Amino acid sequence: MADTKPTEFSVNLVASDRPVYAGQARYAVIPDPFGAMAFLPGHEPILCTLQKGVVRIDSPDGTRRQFDIDTGFASFDSDKLTIAVGHAKEHGAGSAAAAAGAASSHAASAEGQNATK
Repeated sequence: MADTKPTEFSVNLVASDRPVYAGQARYAVIPDPFGAMAFLPGHEPILCTLQKGVVRIDSPDGTRRQFDIDTGFASFDSDKLTIAVGHAKEHGAGSAAAAAGAASSHAASAEGQNATK
């Protein structure tokens, strides 16, 4: 019988005031005091401190999410990555909503112009 290795692991990112992200990942990178540490499924257990920087999470569907964090700690064990920080903010969270609104507004404007022709 062949061994099957996991292809993803769970990630929980929590700030002191709220849960920030919970989901599956195929790859993640955290800012540790020596630079960065990357995780793949099956990584050995570890507990480490974090420095201010960016957490990157690549989901199984190929979506990449990035979060600015301040200091905290991370734990990886049994294909579960837990990241606890004081504050976290997703990259582009505000700009993505603004871009979606602008695209919607542009589409409505174009429909209005086509209706008058």
